[in-house]
Amino acid sequence: MGLTTNFLFALIAIGFVSTLAEDLTKTQDGSMWCPIPLAGTRCPDSSAFHYYKCCGDLNKDCCFNLQTWVIVVLAIIVLCIIASVVAGVIRCICCGR
Repeated sequence: MGLTTNFLFALIAIGFVSTLAEDLTKTQDGSMWCPIPLAGTRCPDSSAFHYYKCCGDLNKDCCFNLQTWVIVVLAIIVLCIIASVVAGVIRCICCGR
């Protein structure tokens, strides 16, 4: 039980530290600075479809990321297209048109 408890505490601590680090890079107007406000690079504004996160050497670069819901919707669309193509091929083979 001790190892599991320590592992869970480590995961919680990592999540807390990463959230705290992101909060420190944001200013009052919501803009993101990497690595620190006014001394680093100001990231472009985020939207409902994407956001920026600090990355690279010393967290001094802004990296583009898609919102999670956009990735899920794109994956569903791709799966629907693949399923449609497979169903079309099966229909063509089985129906003998």
